[in-house]
Amino acid sequence: PIFSQGNDIKDGTPVAVVFFRCMISAIGPKATLALNIADFTRYAKKPKQVWWPQFIGLVILVSLCGILGIVVTSATRVIYGKLTWNPLQVEDPWENRAAQFFASACWAFAIIGTNISANSVSFSYDLALWFPRWINPRRGAYICMVLGICICPWYIQNSAKSFSSFLGGYSLFLAPIAGIMCTDYYVLRNRKLNLPGLYKADGPYRFYHGFNIPCFIAFLCGILPNLPGLAWVCGNKSVPKGAIYLYSISYVTGITIGSLVYYLICKYFPSLWNANLENFEEDPGNTFVPNAEELVDGIELRSSEVGSSEVSLRVN
Repeated sequence: PIFSQGNDIKDGTPVAVVFFRCMISAIGPKATLALNIADFTRYAKKPKQVWWPQFIGLVILVSLCGILGIVVTSATRVIYGKLTWNPLQVEDPWENRAAQFFASACWAFAIIGTNISANSVSFSYDLALWFPRWINPRRGAYICMVLGICICPWYIQNSAKSFSSFLGGYSLFLAPIAGIMCTDYYVLRNRKLNLPGLYKADGPYRFYHGFNIPCFIAFLCGILPNLPGLAWVCGNKSVPKGAIYLYSISYVTGITIGSLVYYLICKYFPSLWNANLENFEEDPGNTFVPNAEELVDGIELRSSEVGSSEVSLRVN
């Protein structure tokens, strides 16, 4: 009975729409890690050290957590006659206080680890990058902790509807960014990286006065089709059903449209991109010196091509 309970949809929404809506809610928490995973992989010394931990942690273990969540929720209905989305409420029918304590401690440990890896590290690094004179990663983490309390997250987790709406909502804005980053690196630049150019103000990554205009355009195009669905989630009931159904795959549409628009603009309107791909490795900013070493802001850089040879970087 645990694996054959069927569905309990009362508003007439197609099962496929509900399924994809739940899938996007599951993708939401990992959408942050898809963007800030470099905060951790930067310490890897070999490509295998990047690939295997992500495959095991983000594919196998995350999928296993989702399966266990479904099984436990279904088993709670079979054993206790109570259906709940909140794993903490699963402990209520237990009559063993020690079991409740250890289960709650495990959930607390999991929440702390998830927030440190998916939220705190990325926020603190970005804040330290914007305000290096006043903020370091540790101070940024403290600021993230204070802001996390000020936004009253308990209102988000008040119900299954508000929680799933929140997860699907912010992944909507992260999807185009992921698509743009993948298109820029894998398609347009063919996995080539001008490492010294990353530390030069006049290098190949300056774009137009420091702003990548096609990135902003592609980002807006990626989120626009899903905004009506987001309005429906926030309480607007005049949204057409087609827009609501499209919102159920918001991450897929966002990453696809963002990638496609970014590629087309950069390919056919290079003046907006302000980046010379043909002269990328020997860029006009004189930031790429083949087979040479230079010191930039205390970091010794040795130029090389990513993907075909190793990159040597040593902090002095």
